[in-house]
Amino acid sequence: MLPETRPPKVGKWTVPALRVLRERYLTRKDGVVVETPEEMCWRVAQSIAAGEARYGRSPAAVRQVAEAFYDMMVDGYFLPNSPTLMNAGKGNGLQYSACYVLPVGDSMEEIFDSVKAAAIIHKSGGGTGFAFSRLRPKDDLVASTGGRASGPVSFLRVFNAATEAVKQGGTRRGANMGILRVDHPDILEFIECKLDGGITNFNISVAATDAFMQALEKGEDYDLINPHTGRVVQRLSAREVFSRIVTAAWRTGDPGMVFIDRINASPANPTPELGQIEATNPCGEQPLLPNEACNLGSLNVAKFVRGQDGEGSIDWDEMERVVRLAVRFLDDVIEMNPYPLPEIDATVKANRRIGLGVMGWADFLFRLGIPYDSGEAIALADRLMAFIKEKSHDQSARLAEERG
Repeated sequence: MLPETRPPKVGKWTVPALRVLRERYLTRKDGVVVETPEEMCWRVAQSIAAGEARYGRSPAAVRQVAEAFYDMMVDGYFLPNSPTLMNAGKGNGLQYSACYVLPVGDSMEEIFDSVKAAAIIHKSGGGTGFAFSRLRPKDDLVASTGGRASGPVSFLRVFNAATEAVKQGGTRRGANMGILRVDHPDILEFIECKLDGGITNFNISVAATDAFMQALEKGEDYDLINPHTGRVVQRLSAREVFSRIVTAAWRTGDPGMVFIDRINASPANPTPELGQIEATNPCGEQPLLPNEACNLGSLNVAKFVRGQDGEGSIDWDEMERVVRLAVRFLDDVIEMNPYPLPEIDATVKANRRIGLGVMGWADFLFRLGIPYDSGEAIALADRLMAFIKEKSHDQSARLAEERG
């Protein structure tokens, strides 16, 4: 075990930050907060740095990494996603990742296995994405029972009700993404399923294929395919379907569109030989394979500006140091995360997906004296993300050499 003594550095916390920390993140005993923000950062830093020992690092080296993680969080340079802050080091058995995609197979057993897995993930603060595209359409014959299938939208409502019941143990409400391919026979019911206001725990998105987009451009019809039989069962006007998507999105904010063929043909699916992406996490920014998870973290880019507000300069060297440390942190989360299912554990440790993003962009521009809506800001955004991508990919390659 690492020594318990916390490094001396203390953070500068705003009043809103302290309120959110007390309400959501700091450890409680009998309903009373018994942890300071610094103790939270040290709890998380120690817990995650313990992953270094799995690669043969000495206790002294592990302590050194834990202190570096602690400083990075207390200084406000980097923060991991909520489940890591909420659960790491508490010994509560709850997992540390924000994003999951779970498979939904075309049988009652597989569907309710996914409902159970989602409930376990929601309880610990994670969000889940599902593709309902494998489910046979409404009124399709079910050979084993002689009955009729109720279709993807009916099961979407089951998942929604289960999420409502869990409510994430009071720390965060459950978030879901439901996706259906645009060529599924029930696509019109899916597009309009939120118009009655009943589905409150899901974002939904239509998985738009290249074939659909080409038909839309040409004003043609396209095929609807029964996923159970692989047969074409109907044709619809692509423009009529797109018009229904736009109208529903205007009224409710849903559905979104996920360009599924584009995702699978791009670096958004870095392991196509292992499978095709069917769905994303609840906010749509993280496409994942079935049973895959991704833990996220954010750099506060405003912290890397030096000098007076309005005329500051960027400390690129310090940003590189923190990017590299953040990548190590996120990879250590993969090691230490108590995943809720063995299938998820195996998939995540094989693929090792991490998400490193940014926050503080408006403050960053303000401190540099750059207008938010200027060409200069857009050019800087390109340069910044290219820099973060290059350094984080390089650090991932170094970790691969170091860890095998």
